[in-house]
Amino acid sequence: MTDAPKAGFFASLRDYWRPGVREMLFLGFASGLPFPMVLTTLSARLRLSGIDRTTIGLFSLVGLAYSLKFVWSPVVDRYRLPVLGAIGQRRGWMLFSQLGVLAGLVMLAFADPGSNAERVALLATFTAFFSATQDIAVDAYRIESVDISLQGTSSAAYQVGYQIALICSGAGALVMASHAGWAEAYFLIAVLLLIGVFTTLRITEPPRRAASADSLDRALVQATAERLRPMALLVAFLATALLWLLLRGPLAAKGDSTLSLDCTFGAIAFFELALLAVISVPSLTKARDRLVVSVVLPVRDIVLRYGWRLTIPMLLLIVTYRLNYMTMGVAANTFYLDMGYTLDQVAAVSKVYGVALTLTGAVFAGWFVRRIGFMQSMLLGVLLLSAANLFYGHLATLAGATAPSVWWLAGAISLDNVANGIAGTAFIAYMSSLTSKEYTATQYALFGTLWSLPAKSLASQWGRIVDAIGYPAFFVYTAVIALPAVLIILWLMRSEVLARRTEPTTPEGT
Repeated sequence: MTDAPKAGFFASLRDYWRPGVREMLFLGFASGLPFPMVLTTLSARLRLSGIDRTTIGLFSLVGLAYSLKFVWSPVVDRYRLPVLGAIGQRRGWMLFSQLGVLAGLVMLAFADPGSNAERVALLATFTAFFSATQDIAVDAYRIESVDISLQGTSSAAYQVGYQIALICSGAGALVMASHAGWAEAYFLIAVLLLIGVFTTLRITEPPRRAASADSLDRALVQATAERLRPMALLVAFLATALLWLLLRGPLAAKGDSTLSLDCTFGAIAFFELALLAVISVPSLTKARDRLVVSVVLPVRDIVLRYGWRLTIPMLLLIVTYRLNYMTMGVAANTFYLDMGYTLDQVAAVSKVYGVALTLTGAVFAGWFVRRIGFMQSMLLGVLLLSAANLFYGHLATLAGATAPSVWWLAGAISLDNVANGIAGTAFIAYMSSLTSKEYTATQYALFGTLWSLPAKSLASQWGRIVDAIGYPAFFVYTAVIALPAVLIILWLMRSEVLARRTEPTTPEGT
Protein backbone atom coordinates (compact mmCIF):
# COMPACT_ATOMS: atom_id res chain seq x y z
CA MET A 1 0.00 0.00 0.00
CA THR A 2 2.84 2.35 0.68
CA ASP A 3 3.95 2.01 -2.91
CA ALA A 4 0.56 3.03 -4.34
CA PRO A 5 0.42 6.22 -6.37
CA LYS A 6 -0.28 9.18 -4.10
CA ALA A 7 -2.68 11.09 -6.29
CA GLY A 8 -4.30 14.31 -5.12
CA PHE A 9 -7.71 14.17 -3.48
CA PHE A 10 -9.72 15.43 -6.46
CA ALA A 11 -7.74 13.29 -8.92
CA SER A 12 -8.47 10.23 -6.76
CA LEU A 13 -12.23 10.76 -7.22
CA ARG A 14 -11.89 9.31 -10.74
CA ASP A 15 -11.23 5.92 -9.17
CA TYR A 16 -14.87 5.73 -8.08
CA TRP A 17 -15.95 5.14 -11.69
CA ARG A 18 -13.62 2.21 -12.25
CA PRO A 19 -15.18 -1.23 -12.89
CA GLY A 20 -15.57 -3.12 -9.63
CA VAL A 21 -15.66 0.14 -7.65
CA ARG A 22 -18.73 1.90 -9.02
CA GLU A 23 -20.91 -1.17 -8.48
CA MET A 24 -20.12 -0.98 -4.78
CA LEU A 25 -22.13 2.24 -4.46
CA PHE A 26 -25.33 0.32 -5.27
CA LEU A 27 -24.41 -2.93 -3.51
CA GLY A 28 -23.37 -0.97 -0.43
CA PHE A 29 -26.76 0.73 -0.59
CA ALA A 30 -28.50 -2.65 -0.67
CA SER A 31 -26.41 -3.91 2.27
CA GLY A 32 -27.14 -0.84 4.39
CA LEU A 33 -30.92 -0.75 4.00
CA PRO A 34 -31.94 -3.67 6.29
CA PHE A 35 -29.50 -2.94 9.14
CA PRO A 36 -31.35 -0.05 10.87
CA MET A 37 -34.73 -1.69 10.27
CA VAL A 38 -33.76 -4.57 12.58
CA LEU A 39 -31.64 -2.52 15.01
CA THR A 40 -31.53 1.29 15.41
CA THR A 41 -34.79 2.25 13.68
CA LEU A 42 -36.43 -0.76 15.28
CA SER A 43 -35.24 0.48 18.70
CA ALA A 44 -37.10 3.78 18.13
CA ARG A 45 -40.21 1.81 17.13
CA LEU A 46 -39.92 -0.28 20.29
CA ARG A 47 -39.44 2.76 22.52
CA LEU A 48 -42.52 4.48 21.08
CA SER A 49 -44.46 1.25 21.64
CA GLY A 50 -43.71 1.46 25.36
CA ILE A 51 -40.90 -1.11 25.52
CA ASP A 52 -38.40 -0.48 28.36
CA ARG A 53 -34.71 0.34 27.76
CA THR A 54 -33.39 -2.96 29.09
CA THR A 55 -35.57 -4.96 26.70
CA ILE A 56 -34.60 -2.66 23.81
CA GLY A 57 -30.95 -3.29 24.66
CA LEU A 58 -31.55 -7.04 24.54
CA PHE A 59 -33.21 -6.64 21.13
CA SER A 60 -29.78 -5.63 19.82
CA LEU A 61 -28.87 -9.33 20.17
CA VAL A 62 -30.73 -9.67 16.86
CA GLY A 63 -27.56 -8.16 15.40
CA LEU A 64 -25.66 -11.29 16.39
CA ALA A 65 -26.79 -12.71 13.04
CA TYR A 66 -24.21 -10.35 11.51
CA SER A 67 -21.64 -11.48 14.07
CA LEU A 68 -22.18 -15.19 13.45
CA LYS A 69 -22.08 -15.09 9.66
CA PHE A 70 -18.71 -16.87 9.75
CA VAL A 71 -20.74 -19.97 10.65
CA TRP A 72 -22.36 -20.22 7.21
CA SER A 73 -19.88 -18.17 5.16
CA PRO A 74 -18.02 -21.34 4.02
CA VAL A 75 -21.26 -22.45 2.35
CA VAL A 76 -21.47 -19.14 0.48
CA ASP A 77 -17.76 -19.38 -0.34
CA ARG A 78 -17.79 -22.94 -1.68
CA TYR A 79 -21.21 -23.82 -3.06
CA ARG A 80 -23.27 -22.53 -5.96
CA LEU A 81 -27.01 -22.29 -5.37
CA PRO A 82 -29.33 -24.38 -7.53
CA VAL A 83 -31.35 -22.34 -10.06
CA LEU A 84 -30.17 -18.92 -8.83
CA GLY A 85 -26.56 -20.10 -9.18
CA ALA A 86 -27.03 -19.98 -12.95
CA ILE A 87 -26.15 -16.26 -12.83
CA GLY A 88 -22.94 -16.96 -10.89
CA GLN A 89 -21.98 -18.05 -7.40
CA ARG A 90 -21.58 -14.56 -5.89
CA ARG A 91 -24.54 -13.08 -7.75
CA GLY A 92 -26.76 -16.08 -6.99
CA TRP A 93 -26.18 -15.74 -3.24
CA MET A 94 -26.74 -11.96 -3.45
CA LEU A 95 -30.09 -12.41 -5.17
CA PHE A 96 -31.16 -15.20 -2.81
CA SER A 97 -30.40 -13.11 0.28
CA GLN A 98 -32.01 -9.96 -1.14
CA LEU A 99 -35.26 -11.84 -1.73
CA GLY A 100 -35.11 -13.10 1.87
CA VAL A 101 -34.63 -9.56 3.19
CA LEU A 102 -37.60 -8.37 1.13
CA ALA A 103 -39.80 -11.06 2.67
CA GLY A 104 -38.62 -10.20 6.18
CA LEU A 105 -39.27 -6.46 5.79
CA VAL A 106 -42.79 -7.10 4.51
CA MET A 107 -43.57 -9.37 7.46
CA LEU A 108 -42.15 -6.81 9.91
CA ALA A 109 -44.44 -4.20 8.38
CA PHE A 110 -47.46 -6.17 9.66
CA ALA A 111 -45.98 -6.97 13.09
CA ASP A 112 -46.90 -5.04 16.26
CA PRO A 113 -44.19 -4.95 18.97
CA GLY A 114 -46.65 -3.57 21.51
CA SER A 115 -48.84 -6.67 21.41
CA ASN A 116 -46.32 -9.34 20.37
CA ALA A 117 -42.69 -8.36 20.95
CA GLU A 118 -41.48 -11.96 20.57
CA ARG A 119 -42.86 -12.19 17.03
CA VAL A 120 -41.07 -8.97 16.13
CA ALA A 121 -37.83 -10.37 17.59
CA LEU A 122 -38.20 -13.56 15.54
CA LEU A 123 -38.91 -11.66 12.30
CA ALA A 124 -36.04 -9.27 12.96
CA THR A 125 -33.72 -12.28 13.42
CA PHE A 126 -35.00 -13.80 10.15
CA THR A 127 -34.39 -10.54 8.28
CA ALA A 128 -30.97 -10.07 9.88
CA PHE A 129 -29.92 -13.59 8.80
CA PHE A 130 -30.62 -12.87 5.14
CA SER A 131 -29.10 -9.40 5.45
CA ALA A 132 -25.91 -10.92 6.89
CA THR A 133 -25.84 -13.47 4.06
CA GLN A 134 -26.07 -10.61 1.58
CA ASP A 135 -23.12 -8.96 3.32
CA ILE A 136 -21.05 -12.15 2.94
CA ALA A 137 -21.65 -12.28 -0.82
CA VAL A 138 -21.21 -8.52 -1.37
CA ASP A 139 -17.97 -8.41 0.64
CA ALA A 140 -16.58 -11.32 -1.36
CA TYR A 141 -17.58 -9.62 -4.62
CA ARG A 142 -15.94 -6.36 -3.51
CA ILE A 143 -12.63 -7.98 -2.58
CA GLU A 144 -12.47 -10.17 -5.70
CA SER A 145 -13.42 -7.38 -8.12
CA VAL A 146 -10.51 -4.97 -7.53
CA ASP A 147 -6.79 -5.03 -6.86
CA ILE A 148 -5.47 -4.37 -3.34
CA SER A 149 -4.38 -0.86 -4.39
CA LEU A 150 -8.05 0.04 -4.88
CA GLN A 151 -9.40 -1.61 -1.71
CA GLY A 152 -9.48 1.76 0.07
CA THR A 153 -11.47 3.36 -2.76
CA SER A 154 -13.75 0.33 -3.13
CA SER A 155 -14.38 0.30 0.63
CA ALA A 156 -15.14 4.04 0.52
CA ALA A 157 -17.61 3.50 -2.36
CA TYR A 158 -19.27 0.73 -0.34
CA GLN A 159 -19.44 3.03 2.69
CA VAL A 160 -20.94 5.87 0.64
CA GLY A 161 -23.69 3.57 -0.64
CA TYR A 162 -24.17 2.12 2.83
CA GLN A 163 -24.48 5.55 4.46
CA ILE A 164 -26.96 6.76 1.83
CA ALA A 165 -29.00 3.67 2.69
CA LEU A 166 -28.84 4.69 6.36
CA ILE A 167 -30.42 8.02 5.45
CA CYS A 168 -33.27 6.14 3.79
CA SER A 169 -33.78 3.49 6.47
CA GLY A 170 -32.97 5.96 9.25
CA ALA A 171 -34.38 9.40 8.43
CA GLY A 172 -36.68 8.19 5.65
CA ALA A 173 -38.19 5.44 7.79
CA LEU A 174 -38.58 7.69 10.84
CA VAL A 175 -40.26 10.48 8.86
CA MET A 176 -42.52 7.98 7.10
CA ALA A 177 -43.41 6.39 10.45
CA SER A 178 -44.10 9.81 11.97
CA HIS A 179 -46.50 10.89 9.23
CA ALA A 180 -47.89 7.64 7.77
CA GLY A 181 -47.13 4.73 10.09
CA TRP A 182 -44.57 2.01 10.68
CA ALA A 183 -46.04 -0.39 8.11
CA GLU A 184 -45.56 2.20 5.36
CA ALA A 185 -41.99 2.82 6.57
CA TYR A 186 -41.06 -0.84 6.20
CA PHE A 187 -42.75 -1.08 2.81
CA LEU A 188 -40.71 1.94 1.64
CA ILE A 189 -37.42 0.23 2.52
CA ALA A 190 -38.56 -3.00 0.83
CA VAL A 191 -39.19 -1.08 -2.40
CA LEU A 192 -35.79 0.64 -2.21
CA LEU A 193 -34.08 -2.74 -1.83
CA LEU A 194 -35.13 -3.50 -5.41
CA ILE A 195 -32.20 -1.26 -6.45
CA GLY A 196 -29.89 -3.94 -5.08
CA VAL A 197 -31.80 -6.66 -6.90
CA PHE A 198 -31.49 -4.83 -10.24
CA THR A 199 -27.76 -4.21 -9.63
CA THR A 200 -27.19 -7.89 -8.90
CA LEU A 201 -28.88 -8.84 -12.16
CA ARG A 202 -26.75 -6.39 -14.19
CA ILE A 203 -23.22 -6.91 -12.81
CA THR A 204 -20.82 -9.58 -14.02
CA GLU A 205 -19.44 -12.41 -11.91
CA PRO A 206 -15.85 -11.70 -10.72
CA PRO A 207 -13.03 -14.14 -11.56
CA ARG A 208 -12.18 -16.55 -8.75
CA ARG A 209 -9.34 -18.85 -7.76
CA ALA A 210 -10.96 -20.53 -4.78
CA ALA A 211 -9.27 -23.52 -3.20
CA SER A 212 -11.09 -26.86 -3.13
CA ALA A 213 -10.52 -30.20 -1.46
CA ASP A 214 -9.56 -31.75 -4.81
CA SER A 215 -7.03 -29.04 -5.75
CA LEU A 216 -5.17 -29.09 -2.41
CA ASP A 217 -2.45 -31.44 -1.24
CA ARG A 218 -4.29 -34.46 0.17
CA ALA A 219 -1.54 -34.99 2.74
CA LEU A 220 -2.05 -31.42 4.00
CA VAL A 221 -5.81 -31.89 4.31
CA GLN A 222 -5.35 -35.25 6.06
CA ALA A 223 -2.71 -33.95 8.48
CA THR A 224 -4.82 -30.92 9.34
CA ALA A 225 -7.94 -33.04 9.84
CA GLU A 226 -6.13 -35.38 12.21
CA ARG A 227 -5.25 -32.42 14.46
CA LEU A 228 -8.93 -31.62 15.05
CA ARG A 229 -9.93 -32.63 18.58
CA PRO A 230 -13.55 -33.66 19.34
CA MET A 231 -12.96 -32.99 23.04
CA ALA A 232 -12.36 -29.28 22.35
CA LEU A 233 -15.73 -28.99 20.63
CA LEU A 234 -17.45 -30.91 23.43
CA VAL A 235 -16.00 -28.48 25.99
CA ALA A 236 -17.09 -25.55 23.80
CA PHE A 237 -20.65 -26.94 23.64
CA LEU A 238 -20.81 -27.35 27.43
CA ALA A 239 -19.44 -23.83 27.90
CA THR A 240 -22.09 -22.47 25.51
CA ALA A 241 -24.85 -24.26 27.42
CA LEU A 242 -23.56 -22.97 30.76
CA LEU A 243 -23.32 -19.38 29.50
CA TRP A 244 -26.84 -19.63 28.06
CA LEU A 245 -28.22 -20.77 31.42
CA LEU A 246 -26.39 -18.01 33.30
CA LEU A 247 -27.69 -15.29 30.96
CA ARG A 248 -31.20 -16.70 30.61
CA GLY A 249 -31.88 -17.14 34.32
CA PRO A 250 -32.03 -13.45 35.32
CA LEU A 251 -34.10 -12.58 32.24
CA ALA A 252 -36.63 -15.33 32.85
CA ALA A 253 -36.87 -14.37 36.54
CA LYS A 254 -37.80 -10.80 35.58
CA GLY A 255 -40.29 -11.96 32.96
CA ASP A 256 -38.24 -10.49 30.07
CA SER A 257 -38.30 -12.07 26.62
CA THR A 258 -35.54 -14.64 26.09
CA LEU A 259 -36.34 -15.39 22.43
CA SER A 260 -33.37 -13.54 20.92
CA LEU A 261 -31.00 -15.12 23.45
CA ASP A 262 -32.44 -18.61 22.88
CA CYS A 263 -32.21 -18.29 19.09
CA THR A 264 -28.64 -17.03 19.22
CA PHE A 265 -27.28 -19.68 21.58
CA GLY A 266 -29.37 -22.37 19.90
CA ALA A 267 -27.67 -21.59 16.59
CA ILE A 268 -24.22 -21.68 18.21
CA ALA A 269 -24.94 -25.00 19.97
CA PHE A 270 -26.32 -26.56 16.78
CA PHE A 271 -23.20 -25.54 14.88
CA GLU A 272 -20.93 -26.98 17.59
CA LEU A 273 -22.79 -30.30 17.65
CA ALA A 274 -22.73 -30.52 13.84
CA LEU A 275 -18.96 -29.96 13.84
CA LEU A 276 -18.55 -32.56 16.57
CA ALA A 277 -20.44 -35.11 14.47
CA VAL A 278 -18.39 -34.32 11.35
CA ILE A 279 -15.12 -34.76 13.22
CA SER A 280 -16.09 -37.86 15.19
CA VAL A 281 -18.14 -40.05 12.79
CA PRO A 282 -15.89 -42.12 10.45
CA SER A 283 -18.52 -42.23 7.68
CA LEU A 284 -18.37 -38.43 7.42
CA THR A 285 -14.75 -38.29 6.25
CA LYS A 286 -15.62 -36.38 3.07
CA ALA A 287 -17.58 -33.83 5.07
CA ARG A 288 -14.62 -33.53 7.45
CA ASP A 289 -12.27 -32.81 4.55
CA ARG A 290 -14.65 -30.16 3.23
CA LEU A 291 -14.74 -28.65 6.71
CA VAL A 292 -10.95 -28.50 6.75
CA VAL A 293 -10.85 -26.78 3.36
CA SER A 294 -13.70 -24.39 4.11
CA VAL A 295 -12.95 -23.40 7.72
CA VAL A 296 -9.63 -24.65 9.08
CA LEU A 297 -7.34 -23.91 6.13
CA PRO A 298 -8.56 -20.30 5.75
CA VAL A 299 -7.48 -19.67 9.35
CA ARG A 300 -4.21 -21.52 8.78
CA ASP A 301 -3.59 -19.42 5.67
CA ILE A 302 -3.67 -16.19 7.73
CA VAL A 303 -1.10 -17.55 10.18
CA LEU A 304 1.19 -18.78 7.40
CA ARG A 305 1.15 -15.39 5.65
CA TYR A 306 1.72 -13.20 8.71
CA GLY A 307 3.14 -15.44 11.44
CA TRP A 308 1.83 -15.68 14.98
CA ARG A 309 3.72 -12.55 16.12
CA LEU A 310 1.61 -10.37 13.81
CA THR A 311 -1.51 -12.53 13.51
CA ILE A 312 -2.41 -12.33 17.21
CA PRO A 313 -2.23 -8.51 17.54
CA MET A 314 -3.95 -8.06 14.17
CA LEU A 315 -6.84 -10.26 15.27
CA LEU A 316 -6.97 -8.49 18.64
CA LEU A 317 -7.17 -5.17 16.81
CA ILE A 318 -10.11 -6.46 14.78
CA VAL A 319 -11.82 -7.59 18.01
CA THR A 320 -11.39 -4.27 19.83
CA TYR A 321 -11.51 -1.62 17.10
CA ARG A 322 -15.30 -1.11 16.91
CA LEU A 323 -16.18 -1.57 20.58
CA ASN A 324 -16.68 2.14 21.32
CA TYR A 325 -18.72 2.89 18.19
CA MET A 326 -21.03 -0.13 18.44
CA THR A 327 -21.72 0.36 22.14
CA MET A 328 -22.72 3.97 21.59
CA GLY A 329 -24.46 3.32 18.25
CA VAL A 330 -27.19 1.02 19.55
CA ALA A 331 -28.01 3.55 22.28
CA ALA A 332 -28.18 6.57 19.98
CA ASN A 333 -31.86 6.74 18.99
CA THR A 334 -33.11 5.99 22.49
CA PHE A 335 -30.69 8.61 23.89
CA TYR A 336 -31.97 11.26 21.49
CA LEU A 337 -35.58 10.53 22.44
CA ASP A 338 -34.76 10.45 26.16
CA MET A 339 -33.11 13.87 25.81
CA GLY A 340 -36.43 15.22 24.53
CA TYR A 341 -35.77 15.52 20.80
CA THR A 342 -38.64 14.69 18.42
CA LEU A 343 -38.63 12.06 15.69
CA ASP A 344 -38.46 14.79 13.04
CA GLN A 345 -35.45 16.40 14.74
CA VAL A 346 -33.68 13.06 15.05
CA ALA A 347 -34.44 12.29 11.40
CA ALA A 348 -33.19 15.66 10.15
CA VAL A 349 -30.05 15.99 12.28
CA SER A 350 -28.96 12.41 12.88
CA LYS A 351 -30.21 10.56 9.83
CA VAL A 352 -29.73 13.18 7.09
CA TYR A 353 -27.19 15.79 8.18
CA GLY A 354 -25.19 13.27 10.22
CA VAL A 355 -25.09 10.60 7.54
CA ALA A 356 -24.04 13.21 4.96
CA LEU A 357 -21.03 13.91 7.17
CA THR A 358 -20.32 10.18 7.36
CA LEU A 359 -20.20 10.18 3.55
CA THR A 360 -17.65 12.99 3.72
CA GLY A 361 -15.57 11.04 6.21
CA ALA A 362 -15.76 7.89 4.07
CA VAL A 363 -14.58 9.67 0.91
CA PHE A 364 -11.68 11.26 2.76
CA ALA A 365 -10.84 7.91 4.36
CA GLY A 366 -10.42 6.31 0.93
CA TRP A 367 -7.87 9.02 0.16
CA PHE A 368 -6.23 8.79 3.59
CA VAL A 369 -5.65 5.05 3.19
CA ARG A 370 -3.78 5.62 -0.06
CA ARG A 371 -1.83 8.58 1.31
CA ILE A 372 -0.87 7.58 4.85
CA GLY A 373 -1.76 3.88 5.14
CA PHE A 374 -4.21 1.70 7.05
CA MET A 375 -2.83 2.08 10.57
CA GLN A 376 -2.61 5.86 10.60
CA SER A 377 -6.11 6.21 9.14
CA MET A 378 -7.55 3.79 11.69
CA LEU A 379 -5.79 5.61 14.55
CA LEU A 380 -7.23 8.94 13.44
CA GLY A 381 -10.72 7.45 13.19
CA VAL A 382 -10.81 5.75 16.60
CA LEU A 383 -9.42 8.82 18.41
CA LEU A 384 -12.06 11.03 16.80
CA LEU A 385 -14.78 8.54 17.80
CA SER A 386 -13.65 8.64 21.43
CA ALA A 387 -13.72 12.45 21.33
CA ALA A 388 -17.26 12.28 19.93
CA ASN A 389 -18.36 10.00 22.77
CA LEU A 390 -17.05 12.51 25.31
CA PHE A 391 -18.99 15.23 23.47
CA TYR A 392 -22.16 13.14 23.85
CA GLY A 393 -21.35 12.80 27.55
CA HIS A 394 -21.26 16.60 27.83
CA LEU A 395 -24.57 16.83 25.93
CA ALA A 396 -26.12 14.42 28.43
CA THR A 397 -25.20 16.77 31.31
CA LEU A 398 -27.33 19.51 29.67
CA ALA A 399 -30.54 17.47 30.00
CA GLY A 400 -33.40 19.29 31.72
CA ALA A 401 -37.12 19.88 31.46
CA THR A 402 -36.69 20.62 27.76
CA ALA A 403 -34.27 19.24 25.20
CA PRO A 404 -30.95 21.11 24.81
CA SER A 405 -30.59 23.25 21.70
CA VAL A 406 -30.60 21.20 18.52
CA TRP A 407 -27.25 22.84 17.71
CA TRP A 408 -25.65 20.85 20.54
CA LEU A 409 -27.02 17.70 18.95
CA ALA A 410 -25.73 18.78 15.54
CA GLY A 411 -22.25 19.40 16.97
CA ALA A 412 -22.04 15.99 18.60
CA ILE A 413 -23.36 14.22 15.53
CA SER A 414 -20.96 16.15 13.27
CA LEU A 415 -17.89 14.87 15.11
CA ASP A 416 -19.33 11.39 15.57
CA ASN A 417 -20.29 10.80 11.95
CA VAL A 418 -17.15 12.22 10.34
CA ALA A 419 -15.13 10.05 12.73
CA ASN A 420 -17.21 6.97 11.89
CA GLY A 421 -16.81 7.62 8.16
CA ILE A 422 -13.03 7.62 8.54
CA ALA A 423 -12.83 4.76 11.05
CA GLY A 424 -15.35 2.49 9.31
CA THR A 425 -13.87 2.87 5.82
CA ALA A 426 -10.27 2.44 6.96
CA PHE A 427 -11.27 -0.63 9.00
CA ILE A 428 -13.07 -2.27 6.06
CA ALA A 429 -10.10 -1.59 3.77
CA TYR A 430 -7.69 -3.00 6.38
CA MET A 431 -9.64 -6.25 6.82
CA SER A 432 -9.98 -6.57 3.03
CA SER A 433 -6.20 -6.24 2.62
CA LEU A 434 -5.68 -9.16 5.02
CA THR A 435 -7.97 -11.45 3.00
CA SER A 436 -6.66 -14.05 0.56
CA LYS A 437 -8.68 -14.40 -2.64
CA GLU A 438 -8.53 -18.19 -2.22
CA TYR A 439 -10.76 -17.88 0.87
CA THR A 440 -12.40 -14.50 0.34
CA ALA A 441 -15.84 -14.87 1.89
CA THR A 442 -14.74 -17.15 4.73
CA GLN A 443 -11.82 -15.05 5.94
CA TYR A 444 -13.66 -11.73 5.68
CA ALA A 445 -16.68 -13.19 7.48
CA LEU A 446 -14.31 -14.49 10.18
CA PHE A 447 -12.99 -10.96 10.64
CA GLY A 448 -16.58 -9.73 10.77
CA THR A 449 -17.41 -12.25 13.49
CA LEU A 450 -14.32 -11.31 15.49
CA TRP A 451 -15.20 -7.62 15.67
CA SER A 452 -18.98 -7.73 15.78
CA LEU A 453 -19.66 -10.60 18.19
CA PRO A 454 -17.86 -9.03 21.19
CA ALA A 455 -19.01 -5.53 20.22
CA LYS A 456 -22.68 -6.44 19.85
CA SER A 457 -22.68 -8.65 22.95
CA LEU A 458 -21.21 -5.78 24.97
CA ALA A 459 -23.55 -3.27 23.35
CA SER A 460 -26.61 -5.34 24.26
CA GLN A 461 -26.07 -4.37 27.91
CA TRP A 462 -26.12 -0.60 27.31
CA GLY A 463 -29.61 -0.24 28.79
CA ARG A 464 -28.57 -1.83 32.07
CA ILE A 465 -25.40 0.31 32.21
CA VAL A 466 -27.30 3.56 31.59
CA ASP A 467 -29.90 2.62 34.20
CA ALA A 468 -27.09 1.99 36.69
CA ILE A 469 -24.73 4.95 36.08
CA GLY A 470 -26.57 7.42 33.84
CA TYR A 471 -25.84 8.73 30.36
CA PRO A 472 -22.84 11.03 31.16
CA ALA A 473 -20.80 8.24 32.76
CA PHE A 474 -21.93 5.80 30.05
CA PHE A 475 -20.39 7.94 27.30
CA VAL A 476 -17.13 8.25 29.24
CA TYR A 477 -17.14 4.46 29.43
CA THR A 478 -17.67 4.15 25.65
CA ALA A 479 -14.71 6.48 25.07
CA VAL A 480 -12.39 4.56 27.39
CA ILE A 481 -13.04 1.13 25.86
CA ALA A 482 -11.28 2.34 22.69
CA LEU A 483 -7.94 2.38 24.56
CA PRO A 484 -6.94 -1.26 23.78
CA ALA A 485 -7.40 -0.65 20.03
CA VAL A 486 -5.28 2.52 20.22
CA LEU A 487 -2.45 0.67 21.99
CA ILE A 488 -2.51 -2.22 19.49
CA ILE A 489 -2.43 0.19 16.53
CA LEU A 490 0.59 1.97 18.03
CA TRP A 491 2.32 -1.39 18.55
CA LEU A 492 1.66 -2.49 14.97
CA MET A 493 2.86 0.87 13.64
CA ARG A 494 6.07 0.49 15.65
CA SER A 495 6.52 -3.09 14.41
CA GLU A 496 6.06 -1.91 10.83
CA VAL A 497 8.71 0.79 11.27
CA LEU A 498 11.15 -1.67 12.83
CA ALA A 499 10.53 -4.16 10.00
CA ARG A 500 11.37 -1.49 7.44
CA ARG A 501 14.58 -0.59 9.24
CA THR A 502 15.73 -4.21 9.20
CA GLU A 503 14.95 -4.77 5.50
CA PRO A 504 18.06 -5.14 3.32
CA THR A 505 18.69 -2.05 1.25
CA THR A 506 19.13 -2.14 -2.53
CA PRO A 507 21.97 -0.10 -4.05
CA GLU A 508 20.67 3.02 -5.72
CA GLY A 509 20.19 2.68 -9.43
CA THR A 510 19.68 -1.10 -9.48
